[in-house]
Amino acid sequence: MRVLAGVGLVVGALVAVGCGSPGGDPGTSSAVHSANGLGLEASPPESYDPCADVPQSALTSERLRAVGIANADALGGVQWRGCQWKKVNGYTVSIRMTNMTLPFVRKNFYDGGRDAMVAGRPATIARRDAARRTEVCTINVQIEGGSIEFDLDNPPSNAVTGTIDTCELGSALAEKVVQTLPAGA
Repeated sequence: MRVLAGVGLVVGALVAVGCGSPGGDPGTSSAVHSANGLGLEASPPESYDPCADVPQSALTSERLRAVGIANADALGGVQWRGCQWKKVNGYTVSIRMTNMTLPFVRKNFYDGGRDAMVAGRPATIARRDAARRTEVCTINVQIEGGSIEFDLDNPPSNAVTGTIDTCELGSALAEKVVQTLPAGA
């Protein structure tokens, strides 16, 4: 278990194996500042609803089928709101809005990772499970009031995607979705 500094949140099995060392804060927009100074906003942004707003063209191009709602709350106020999809014989992805800003994600959820740009927005890409290093990847992309998170699970037993790098799959999907975010999000 890992205890989140400054929040007192216990998160089990969030042992991060980095894709490199985290860099500095890539931006200073209001999205990286928080009301409580910890980088955790009061609630997930409502400017985008992954369950309704992920474009059908992105879902069709990835051959993703809806699985269901993927909402979650954690101790300390961390919240996720969104849905989950599955590619037949391939990866599963949860696309969710979260009240975690990128600085919060870097400081509290990942011991490593790497900064990136996704559709022109700052992002953090990390493998958060040491036991399943190649199978899971989480991408948080900065938005106003938190981040949009792409959490992929891609076991090697998947016939279609099991041999493809999970972070590459996630980055490709995130590019398709993030470019459709509304202005101001």
